[in-house]
Parts: sequence; structure tokens; C-alpha cells
Amino acid sequence: MGLVGRTKRLVAEDHNIQRARRDGARAARALPRAAGKYLVDKVPVVHWAPQYNPRWLANDALAGITIGVMLIPQALAYAKIATISGEFGLMSSWLPNFLYFFMGTSKDMSTGPTSLLGLLTAEIVRDYTSEGFSAQAIASMVAMCVGIYCLIIGGLKLGFLLEFVSIPVLHGFISAAGIVIMLGQIPSLFGVKVGTGTGTIIHDLFAQIPDFKGPTVGVGLGGIVLLVALQKMGQKWGSKNKAIWFIALARAAIVLVLFTGISYGVNKDIDLKNNDPVWELSKVKSKGINAPKMPPSALFSKVFPRAVAPFLAGVIEHLAIAKAFARKNGYVIDPAQELVYLGVTNFFNSFFSSMAVGGAMSRTAVNSSTGVKSPAYAIVAGGVVVLSIFELSPALFWIPKATLAAIIVTAVWSILSPPKIFWHFWKTSFVDFVAAMLAFWLTLFESSEIGIGTAVGFQLVYHILAFAFSRVRRVTALPQHDIMPEFDQMPTDVQVFKPHTSLIFYNAFSMTSQCFDAIQTYSSGANISFEVLRAQRNWSTAGERRAKALRKRAGVTMEPARLHLVVLDMSMVTTIDTTGLTALQDLKADLERYAGKSAELQFANMHDGVRARFERYGWDLYDGVVFRDEKASDAKKGNAVVNSVGEAVRNRRMIEGEPDEVMIVGSEKV
Repeated sequence: MGLVGRTKRLVAEDHNIQRARRDGARAARALPRAAGKYLVDKVPVVHWAPQYNPRWLANDALAGITIGVMLIPQALAYAKIATISGEFGLMSSWLPNFLYFFMGTSKDMSTGPTSLLGLLTAEIVRDYTSEGFSAQAIASMVAMCVGIYCLIIGGLKLGFLLEFVSIPVLHGFISAAGIVIMLGQIPSLFGVKVGTGTGTIIHDLFAQIPDFKGPTVGVGLGGIVLLVALQKMGQKWGSKNKAIWFIALARAAIVLVLFTGISYGVNKDIDLKNNDPVWELSKVKSKGINAPKMPPSALFSKVFPRAVAPFLAGVIEHLAIAKAFARKNGYVIDPAQELVYLGVTNFFNSFFSSMAVGGAMSRTAVNSSTGVKSPAYAIVAGGVVVLSIFELSPALFWIPKATLAAIIVTAVWSILSPPKIFWHFWKTSFVDFVAAMLAFWLTLFESSEIGIGTAVGFQLVYHILAFAFSRVRRVTALPQHDIMPEFDQMPTDVQVFKPHTSLIFYNAFSMTSQCFDAIQTYSSGANISFEVLRAQRNWSTAGERRAKALRKRAGVTMEPARLHLVVLDMSMVTTIDTTGLTALQDLKADLERYAGKSAELQFANMHDGVRARFERYGWDLYDGVVFRDEKASDAKKGNAVVNSVGEAVRNRRMIEGEPDEVMIVGSEKV
């Protein structure tokens, strides 16, 4: 047999080549359908629009007007943080709203310029304006690069990489960033010049107290006092009076209009070409929406590596807000789709001389409180911004810089983590506390890139070293017990999970999500009538579609038994951190929402160190949760997992009589 013949024979008999052929053919047949589904999923409006209720229109219109009114002063203020002209903050705000109507998966999320992205953009702008590029061109390139990162991570569904930035690191970084933002408003609030850097700003502030300009201080502090007063008024009486509630929500717009009117009255007769105004003016000159143009290509290689910091901060903040309000209001978001949305909106927004955008906590909270029903609100919000771009230019010129600074200070104050949060980290995990402190102090006195990078690197190195020297025990069989001999079969209303590693920041949410996916696949939830489900149905269909897809993939065709008990065997969980404890709390909440308050969550075989972390974290140990910590040496008590299942079955038998049919369950990965 010649060389060619032997080659053909080897190819024909090679397992990997034959498998590649089979899988390749299967993938080729499935590609058109999969591609079509992928593209349709990138436009979620096609899923929820057909079930849109016309009665929701009033709620969505009110929410859109409210968010649009809030967005105008915030866009101007956050553009100031980014050290670009205020009109470009407005220019950054209209397209994200229109795109979110088509691509968003959260009914509450409000996107646009944010204080955090403004700060991180300003750091890059400061470094490259000396090379002859305009501040606006640099900001636009930052937005484009953030968009590219989001498209790559979201399109390839690599969002799990973001979980390497833990919750304590985020608290430390965001708190320090908030302080830096507020310090940056000192020149506008007091009318003095200061240097750069936290230490220099603090020094210059106290050194120039005699040089503070009275009118500027009056406008700035007056704005802060009025903003805080309106906020407190809304908190106290807003729930009882709709007018007060709306005034409190629109407080930034009210302060902006009031002080702009005062500024116009005081400065209109001054020859601004030859004389200074009584206080510095924003001098915003909006000439409509600019024709789209590409940011300077020469900036790409300079800005792309630096844009990692605003990408990480913007995306993590956006997803955290979206998840929080989805959980609060009982629906499901698609994190990968949110990343794709951020990629599309930042990339195309950059052609309109914009800064990077993301989710904003304050506007999202207000949006949720208005009773918004769907992402349709974003069309109205975007329309309000477009109207301001074309019609409000003459008024925007007279806005005092001190008023924008007051809006920034009061908005940013809410993102600062109180000291008790860091004390909480200290009690729960020393490693979490150190990481939070590294992120805080290095961001405050060095830069955001160094702060995040050092804190994340510290946690990764620590845990890599800890797991590199940990001992692994191979379990081949469960111990035999005489107390419940029938438990070679698992009851259908019970699910047992055994994490095979510790629950820490980079795997906690992934593992609890796997548990909840298995719960939805092999167990039914609470028995709710069809009429109740229909009445409670909201605009989101993502959770329902996901549950159906999970059961279809697992081959579950009939409705499973209703879930009564979930047991987590914690015998191989040697440590747990703040993020892991948060993930377990979320799993408990998801379980109660899915299967009802009667469904139990029990922990078995928990190590003393892990139990101590639960206690220091403040978990309510006896609120519907049972901990079974029987020692293996106590043979009479038996295995903790078996005891949990046995007690649940005995209780059910006492209430319902004979047990349901059982399903043999082996050890499998979920």
C-alpha cells in the first residue's frame, strides 16, 4: 500500500478526524437556524412587544418624561466631570435611549453618561490633550474602545471574566472614585484654582480659603442645600403627596432652571467679551445633533489599552444595577445581551462626539419608582433629550458651573459606601477587607487602573496560592446507614447539591446558578393558578423561555414533582467569602420565589470555619434554614445529608400519607 493509501486509511480510522467530520456536518446543518436565533435574541423587543398592554402606555410615558428631565442636568454635569463641553453630554444621551428600546432586557434600566465613566474618561483625556488632540476627540475614542470591548465580551458570552472583580473591590474602587469626583468640583464650588491629585487638591483647598469667591460659594452651596432639602422632603412626604414626590424626583432640573434664571438676570447686562461674569458660566452651545464622524484613528492605539478601566467599571456597574432591579421587581435580565447593547450603543454613539455611557443607579431607581412597565419608556426619554438639544441651547449658556458642581456632589454622595460596609468586610474576611482597602486608597491617591489592578491581582494571587497548597480528598462512596434503607432511591421532591470547591468571588454566582437551573429543570415550583399567573405576568419573558429550554435540553417532557427540600452538602467547601455568602442568599430568595415559602433550604456537613463566616456575615441562621453538622464519628446520627432527606420524607408522609413515586438519581454534574 502506497503513501497515499496509508494516509487515506489513517484518516478514515482516526477518531478525532471522524468526530470532527460528524460535528462539523452537524454544526453546518444547525448554523442557519442558530444564526437566525442568535440575531433575533439580540433584539429582545420582538419577544416582549407582542404582549405589550396598551394600559401600560401612561406609566411608560410618565417614566420617560421623568428620566428625560433628570438626564438633562446629569448629562451636562457628567460631561463636566469628563472635562468636555456640556453639549457633548447631551449628545451622548439620546441614542442610548432609543437603542435600549430595541436591545434592552431590563424595564427599569436608565443608560447614559455616569459620574464614574466621566471620571475615568477625564483621566485619559488629561494624559493625551498635551499631544494635540481635543478633549472631545479623546472622549469619543474612549467610548468607541469601550464599545469594542463590550461587543467582544458580550458577543462571545465571556461575561464570566468580569466576576474576577469582587464585590469588596468594587466597593473600595467606587467609593474612592466618588471622593475623587467630588474633590474635582472644588474649583467650580469655591471659584479657586487647584492642582491635580488628591493630596494636592486638599492642600490647595485649605491654602486658598481666603481667596474663595463669595457669589460662587453662595450659588454652589445654595444649590447643594436646596437639592438636599428637596430630597429629604420627598423622602418624608413623597409617599403621601404625588406633587411632592414628583418635585423631589425632578430636583436637579428644578435647581438647574432656578439658578440658570438667576444667572441670566445677574449676568445678562455684563459685556462678557471684556468682563468676567459674577460667577463662571458653563457656556453650553448646542447646535443640534452633529453629523456622524469617525474619531481620529491615530488615537486608537493610544486609547485602546487605557479604555480597559472605563470598560470594567461601566460594565460592572451596569450589570450590578440591572440585576438588582430585576431581582427587586421579579423578572430576569440577559447579562450577555446587556453587554452587546453597551457595545453597540457606545460604538455608534462615538460617531456623534459622545462620551462612554452605561447604567446609572439614581436614574434607574427613579425609573423603577415611577411604575415603569417596559423598555418603551426609553423612546420618550430619548425624545426629551433630543428636544433639549435643539430648543434649549440659549438657556444652557447661562448655567453656573457651581450649580453643575452642586448637582454632581449630591448625586455622587449616594454612591459612597458607608464605613460599616468595610467593617462588615473586616468581620467576614480579612482578605476581602485588604482588597477593598487596596482598591480604595490606590484609586484615591494613584489612579483607577492601579487601584483595580492591584486589588484584583492581590485576591487572585492569594486564592491561587491557597488552592495550590490545599488538600484534596477523593470520595468514592457514601457511608451505609440502616436508618433509611430505601434511600438508594432519591425522592422526587428533594434535590441535593454538593459543591466540589469553595464558594468565592469568581465561581459563587456560577455555581448557585447551576443549582437553580437544575431546580427549574427537575422540579416544579409553587402551584399558582393560571388566572393568577396571567394577572401577575409582566413584560419580561426571559425566565419562562429559559426554564422551557432547560427542560427540553434535559429531555424532561412531563411536569416534575413539586420541590419541597434542597440540601447543600458543604463538606468540600473549605472557605467562603462575601460574594459567596451573597450568592447563597440570592439562591435562597430564588428558591422561595420559585417553590414557595414552604420549600426548605438545608446545609449539611459545614466546616466550623465556614459556619463562623456565616455568623460573622450576619446570616439569620434559623430563619427557614437548617444547618446539620453531625460529626462522621457519631455513627448513630448517620450522614447529615441522609438525615435531612429522611426527616423531610417522614414529615411529608405524616401530612400527605404515602410518598410520591420516586426517581432514581445518580451522581451527576449539574
